Amino acid sequence: MKISNMAFSNVKGNLYRYIMYYLSNSFAVTAFFIFSNFVFHPSLKIKNIGGSSVSLMGVVNSMIACQVIIVIFSILFVSYSTSIFLKSRGKEFGLLSLYGMTKKQIKKYVFIENTIISAFSIATGILSGVVFSKLFLMAMEAFMDINLPFNISFKSLGLTILVFFVLFETISILMLFKIRNKEIIQQIKSSKIPKEIPKFSKIKSILGVGLLVLGYGIAWIVEGAFVPLAMLPVIFIVIIGTYFTFTQFSIAIANRILKSKDIIYKKTNLISYSQMIFKLQDTAKVLFAAAILGAITFTATETIYSFFTEIASISGIDTPEDIAIIRKGETIDDIHSIDMIKGILEKHDLKTKGIYTVKNIWVKNEANKDNSHIKEEILIMSNTDYNKLAVSQNKEKIIVKENEAVYNFPYEVFGYNGKPEKIKRYPLETAKLSLNGEVREYKVNDEIHHSLMALGKLGYFDAFILNDKDYNHLLQRAKEDNIVIYNGIKLDKWKSSFDASVEIRDMLGDKYQGSYYAKSIPYKDIRNNFGLTLFIGFFIAFLFFIASGSIIYFKLFNEVKQDKIEYDILRKIGATENEINKIITKQIGIIFFLPFVVSTTHSLFALKSLSNLLEKNLFTNGLAVAFGYLVFQMIYFIIIRIMYIRKVKYN
Repeated sequence: MKISNMAFSNVKGNLYRYIMYYLSNSFAVTAFFIFSNFVFHPSLKIKNIGGSSVSLMGVVNSMIACQVIIVIFSILFVSYSTSIFLKSRGKEFGLLSLYGMTKKQIKKYVFIENTIISAFSIATGILSGVVFSKLFLMAMEAFMDINLPFNISFKSLGLTILVFFVLFETISILMLFKIRNKEIIQQIKSSKIPKEIPKFSKIKSILGVGLLVLGYGIAWIVEGAFVPLAMLPVIFIVIIGTYFTFTQFSIAIANRILKSKDIIYKKTNLISYSQMIFKLQDTAKVLFAAAILGAITFTATETIYSFFTEIASISGIDTPEDIAIIRKGETIDDIHSIDMIKGILEKHDLKTKGIYTVKNIWVKNEANKDNSHIKEEILIMSNTDYNKLAVSQNKEKIIVKENEAVYNFPYEVFGYNGKPEKIKRYPLETAKLSLNGEVREYKVNDEIHHSLMALGKLGYFDAFILNDKDYNHLLQRAKEDNIVIYNGIKLDKWKSSFDASVEIRDMLGDKYQGSYYAKSIPYKDIRNNFGLTLFIGFFIAFLFFIASGSIIYFKLFNEVKQDKIEYDILRKIGATENEINKIITKQIGIIFFLPFVVSTTHSLFALKSLSNLLEKNLFTNGLAVAFGYLVFQMIYFIIIRIMYIRKVKYN
């Protein structure tokens, strides 16, 4: 029999050992092909996409970066899975050696075998990529708001075949160096050697838990600008702590369970947990790797999801009103346009939560001659108008006395601790306000650091709030050019107001250029610009999620033959199928969900740091993401449990 025939027969006869390896390779090929097919899409050109060439270049570079990440992921993942396969087949190689095959022939045999799997993986991956490319392009149309008809790029096809054929063959060749004569001889007898009770270090166990507590504590309390500074040290501390927790502390807990009569002598726990301590020892490093991969996945997804839900405030478009119109000069008496705006909103079924009109006075601040940091021109607002807006935005009212003023700085400035700074922004004790030749002086007795109007987006910033009597005095002397009327509209569902906002902008025309603002317009632009980044982030996170679960799968199924021998012994001594299924479920469940619990805990503490940085409560977002992954994990677990039980029973 030829070596190539032996390799093909072995793959066919032991397909279960390669099924996840094959599917994982195929999945990587599929992902790469879909992305490269998108990058080479003929519609992805500057003339077909809105926005600057720099933005487009950023989009293309993001896609190329994602392809590179997929290749790196494939290298690490395929290398790990191939290494496990070769290690688990040491006995097989030993028998082949006894039958007269040389080490060179064994390596040739393994190389041909991997080449067969690689060819099928590439073919399956490309076929799947062609099938799912249409769905991907439809998703990109929604994210980027461009037309992407179905297209298969021959450049993408050739690149995918070339990249993954070279990748798979190179990894196969490198892995062949792990086959050594000494290992072949030892592996023949490996199943005969009895296992010793695993030992653990109390010091390392305590150190592992202590490092996790320390890392969690820092992540919980650090605030403001200290969050980025603490990120790398916390990651390092948590990774070391996680390693010792799985390799030492888990063994310590298993030992304690074995010594607990209340637990160990209950039903089938004696068999389940006595074997579990050996499985924990054998899979400790695998569980550690799965936990870290899972933590990266969950943290990335929670961060992306939190950014997506908080995009309005994070991107700086969280303005007080959803639509703002400034009337001044020739538009000062344009009431008709305001009525038309109301009609457009009604036509688009958009309900208003409030419409606010505030008349401001544009004056000169003569105090700028005493301090160059003071702006020469500034707005004046009445105490009544300020309180009217403050109530609508759940802010505190103020009381301004005659001949006094409250300075309104339009931004909240946050310090290193993430809390608003109480720094005085107006440098003088008085304000000298000049209007049409008359100068009046007001004592500045307080400051407010926030904006009640969307004036900042329209070029107007600082303001003074005066007593109503002082304000009316200035209003009587103001000319039409000194008046600035602010019209603010709050909507019930502003994120759905893009079409209406664009129609309003077109209706207002050039005369309101620079005097109209609707936050749904920049919001949609930001979503379009960052939509692709978010999609890539989710996709990469999904890759890591598959990897973390597949690592555990590899470890379980490469030891299934030895496990089958043990379960056959249990059947012979009277264990029922139901009892064996319960034992399998407990053992697989602990191994499968232990990294998930650790990963989720890591990610939630990481999200707490992000919450401290953004001063947002993102815990709900974290729980939503964790629940979503839990559903996938449960489905994954059920499928693997069914496959594992079937393998133990019938093979």
